[in-house]
Amino acid sequence: MKAKNIIVGLLLFVLIANLPFWDFFFQEQYTYTNIDGSFRYNEENGKGNSFNNCLLMYGAFLCKHPDKNAGDITLYRTFTIKPWRFWEWRQMIFHSDRFFLPYKAP
Repeated sequence: MKAKNIIVGLLLFVLIANLPFWDFFFQEQYTYTNIDGSFRYNEENGKGNSFNNCLLMYGAFLCKHPDKNAGDITLYRTFTIKPWRFWEWRQMIFHSDRFFLPYKAP
């Protein structure tokens, strides 16, 4: 019975830690770049800079720089995935697109 209470308590703690309220305080700053580093983007919590906005900005960047549009146009994430940060599991599950981008060291 005691082990069951501990497990339920831990699950509740993880669920509460993944509420959107905590993102402002604990969410990692997600950063992106292109292959040569001429495009950089930082998601900022509470400032409206989201992943969708990043994709729009990168599309506009490629339109303004047709020479960049000829080679590798892949958008890279410059942050590592840290699965032990249980307070970001909600982001990893419901906003997983950013985590499927290929990694490039900053």
